[in-house]
Amino acid sequence: MDVTFRWATEKDAGVILGLVRELAEFEKELDKVKTTTEVDFARDLSLGHFVCVLAVVNERDTEDQAVGMAVGMALLHNRYSTWDGLCVHLEDLYVRPEHRSAGVGKRLIECCVKHARETGSRRLCWEVLDWNTKAISFYDRLGAQIKTSWRCVRLEGDALRDFEVSEEVQALGLPPHP
Repeated sequence: MDVTFRWATEKDAGVILGLVRELAEFEKELDKVKTTTEVDFARDLSLGHFVCVLAVVNERDTEDQAVGMAVGMALLHNRYSTWDGLCVHLEDLYVRPEHRSAGVGKRLIECCVKHARETGSRRLCWEVLDWNTKAISFYDRLGAQIKTSWRCVRLEGDALRDFEVSEEVQALGLPPHP
């Protein structure tokens, strides 16, 4: 089996969405996936809101043409740390179960590290669910620090929508963009 790695384009939006849904199902959170259309992913990818590297198994079809099937992905976006400056956040790392333990996940992390280095980022960060002991063990073997003293904090859904914002802040408007 020949696995290659490539950066996703807008044409891969359906593939990305499929892998995101598989990951959400694995995490028992499929009902939480809100970006439900290929159009959302294609638009956000084209606007540079994220980048995604795909692991593709290259096979031959009946006419001996190269065809590929995505078996994994790493979806990344920039974030900014007041302590470190530019950072890359790994939002999702997913490898289909039948392709795990074959080095695909490690190569996807290598792609993330390469991207972080080439963008001048000082940190590559991500979260892992506390029950996903296989992933935790994998990240530990890579030499990643698993910070147990930091907690992920979110305002989302109803809490974000219903959060009261003062009139003064409402009048502020959006930040200027270069």
